[in-house]
Amino acid sequence: MNIQQLFDLSGKVALVTGAGRGLGRAVATGLAEFGAEVAAIDLTADNSRDTVAAVTAAGRTGRAYGCDVANEDAVQQTVAQIAADFGRIDILINIAGITARIPTTEMPPATVRRLTEVNYYGTFWMCQEVGKIMLAQRGGAIVNMSALGGGFVGTGRGNAAYSATKGAIASLTKELACEWGGQGIRVNAVAPCWFQTEMNATSIFSNKNFMAQVITKLPMKRIGQPRELIGPVVFLASEAASMITGLILPVDGGAAATCPIEWKPE
Repeated sequence: MNIQQLFDLSGKVALVTGAGRGLGRAVATGLAEFGAEVAAIDLTADNSRDTVAAVTAAGRTGRAYGCDVANEDAVQQTVAQIAADFGRIDILINIAGITARIPTTEMPPATVRRLTEVNYYGTFWMCQEVGKIMLAQRGGAIVNMSALGGGFVGTGRGNAAYSATKGAIASLTKELACEWGGQGIRVNAVAPCWFQTEMNATSIFSNKNFMAQVITKLPMKRIGQPRELIGPVVFLASEAASMITGLILPVDGGAAATCPIEWKPE
């Protein structure tokens, strides 16, 4: 096998949640460009129509599915349908997620519950159901979505409930890596910093003061673009990472590794 073949996903079936836009759409399209067939999940099937069109344009089979990942029954039914449609599931990419930036003392209980249901439970239900299929196949690769605040750094930005869910995903990833590692299933996660997505456009990127602070904390001095998540995810999903499991991979411009402080003469 040559180096290029290590990243070849031909013949693989990838399930991507949150595939309707942003990071999910970029990753789903990227997986197809590396050879994978793609089952694209979002709240409604219509949300993923453009993603499926991009997958098809890459010469691969793509299908859109509607599913609220927070609903375990819906997850069970959708995963079963995907397995029936494609015949197998080799790759699971859990990207579906929501956020809320509200001071902890003002955070409504309903918001905490919804964050937990979508971000953590949704990831757990997907791992549970797809894991059953992968165990029967004796192989598979799972890539979960943690975050900069998920167990790496505290940012104190009124995002405690969200960050807690991402820390839980990091722990889930490591635990499943140990539980399933001997049965041919690798479980890893990526931990991005701030990326240019629709979800962030109105919530944080419109806040000039916040963005000015963000840039001072990133050694690369810029935010990420969705396409920059494709390489790390494809790597973790491919044979190139065949000896890697339980890894939480920062994709964060160096934020988790350093504490940059700019020196300006007075």
